Amino acid sequence: MKFPKLNLEEIFIGAMLQFPLYFIVGWYILPIQAICGILWALGGAENSSKFFRRLGVPLVVCLSTAVVLHKLSILIAVPFMIWLAPSYGASGWLFKLCLKLTSNQKMADFLCRGITYIIYWTSFTLVLVFIK
Repeated sequence: MKFPKLNLEEIFIGAMLQFPLYFIVGWYILPIQAICGILWALGGAENSSKFFRRLGVPLVVCLSTAVVLHKLSILIAVPFMIWLAPSYGASGWLFKLCLKLTSNQKMADFLCRGITYIIYWTSFTLVLVFIK
């Protein structure tokens, strides 16, 4: 099995999307961002599984939070982060809706990614608020 070629932009995006976690875990965010960036890029690489991105990233975020806060109950957020965050690819329903609203491919992509990001972190934050 050959390791897939990773896109540096995807690594950067995957790492930066985890920045809100800094306010919970502090500077432990740096290795978390590195791991999530690689998982994010693996999930988008050719001939690679989307599970790296869809399951791996939420699992790393929740496990690292559980370790820092000493609350395993944060793992409840993993399924919500996976199920509530819709796919934002060109074939996804959310992208198609955004494209109808904006009639512009780039704007639809930007809007779709923003909505997905908000849903992802909102689901994590709601669970975090309820377990504290």
